[in-house]
Amino acid sequence: MAKDQSDPTTIMLVRHAERPDEDGGSDPGVDADGTRCTESLTATGWRRAAALADLLAPADGEPDPPLVRPRALFASTPSRKNGSKRSLQTVTPLATRLAVEVNTLFGRADVKDLAKEVRRAQGPVLISWQREYLPDIVAALGLADRAVPDPWPEHRYDVVWVLTPTPDGEWNFGQAPQRLLPGDAGTGI
Repeated sequence: MAKDQSDPTTIMLVRHAERPDEDGGSDPGVDADGTRCTESLTATGWRRAAALADLLAPADGEPDPPLVRPRALFASTPSRKNGSKRSLQTVTPLATRLAVEVNTLFGRADVKDLAKEVRRAQGPVLISWQREYLPDIVAALGLADRAVPDPWPEHRYDVVWVLTPTPDGEWNFGQAPQRLLPGDAGTGI
């Protein structure tokens, strides 16, 4: 689907930050106040969320290209059945820094409706979502100049996918390694 004139200039997508292992492990999920919660980020995930705010909204100017300072933020809404708070928690420090409300109107599988709303956003967008749905979101946004990695690997939390518009109404697809925490890869997926 071709973009229209109201499309954002750049769309960035991230997988939510680190989640607890299935067995709870040594890095359990915790809410912002430190209360244990299996649907929340781990302490490592909270560190990544804070570092993402520094990466995408640095205090001393603009992020390094191809990244841009977002003006609109989207995260999947927790549902009663699949209550993960991680997508929203991942962008909460950034939302606070930017004084921007996070749009959480869409459930994790509502990618077509999400894409319609993202295309209406004014200016750069950041989407924080579950990894299984990120390739579907790119497909719902319209034509990309090349295929995106599918599936998003389970162990990767350290990449930003970047879509920039082309003159013919498609999207250039790129990847930017975050390089925020020890062990982050220096390449895309």
